[in-house]
Amino acid sequence: MNAAAPLIQVDKLCAWFGKRQVLYDIDFHVGAGEIRVIMGGSGSGKSTLLRHLLGLLRPRSGTVKLIGTDVAKATTKEQLALRRQMGVSFQGGALFTSMSIGENVALPLREHTELDENTIRIMSRLKLEVVNLGGFADLMPSQLSGGMIKRAALARAIVMDPKLLFFDEPSAGLDPVVSAELDELILRLRDALRMTIVVVTHELESAFKIADTITVLDQGEVLMTGTVDAVRHADNERIQDLLNRRPREIQVDADAYLRRLTEEQAA
Repeated sequence: MNAAAPLIQVDKLCAWFGKRQVLYDIDFHVGAGEIRVIMGGSGSGKSTLLRHLLGLLRPRSGTVKLIGTDVAKATTKEQLALRRQMGVSFQGGALFTSMSIGENVALPLREHTELDENTIRIMSRLKLEVVNLGGFADLMPSQLSGGMIKRAALARAIVMDPKLLFFDEPSAGLDPVVSAELDELILRLRDALRMTIVVVTHELESAFKIADTITVLDQGEVLMTGTVDAVRHADNERIQDLLNRRPREIQVDADAYLRRLTEEQAA
C-alpha cells in the first residue's frame, strides 16, 4: 500500500434495511494520524456507517477500504489480519462482567497473539496506566464508575497498538468533567501512539475539541466534510439546525401515511 494513501476509503457507499435506503452515496477518506469525527443527529446514519467501517455490515453498493483492504472482498485470513490492526471502544464499554478489568484488557492478546502470560500481563497493565487506571486491574466492571468503564474499554481497544481506533459515542452518559477528560485522553493517544482515530458522536462540544476534520451526516447523506471552523461557519441550513439545536418542522401527510401502511401490509 502507498504510504500516502488514506487509511480509510469510503466510496459511493449505499445501504438498505429491507426496502428502506438508509445511506446514500457516502464518500470520505481519512488520512493517517487524523482524528475524524462523524457527526449527526439521531437517525442520521452514523451507527450504520460505523458498522460498515467495522466490517459488521457488508456493502451492497459502493466500497469500504481499510488500510488498503476492501472489506467486502477480503478473505477470512485478510479480515483477521485487518482486525488485528483495529481497535474498537463501544458506547457501553462492552466489558465482560465475569472478568476482571485486567482480564478484559488482556483478552485480545490472548486471542490473537502467542505471547507468554507474563508479557500479556505486563502489556495489559501498561495500557491501563495509559488510560489512568493503573492499580485497577483486579477490580470487576461492576466496581467501576461509568467513566472508568469507558477508559477500561479504551485500554482493551489499544492493547495491540492498532493503526485504526474507532470510538462509538465516547461521551455518552458522562458528566461534563469526565467527558472533557476523555477528550484529552483521545488527543494524547493520537499524539503518543500515532493512531488514526474515528469518533462517532452527536456531542458538539466534544466533536469540536478533538476533531481534525468532521463529516456531517443527515438522513443518510454526507452534508459536508471539513475542518471544525469550516463546519461551524457552513452555509447550510441543515448543518446550522444541528449546531444550534433548532427543531425541524414535522409535517404529517395522513394520506401518504395510510398509503404506505397499506403497501407494507400487502407486502
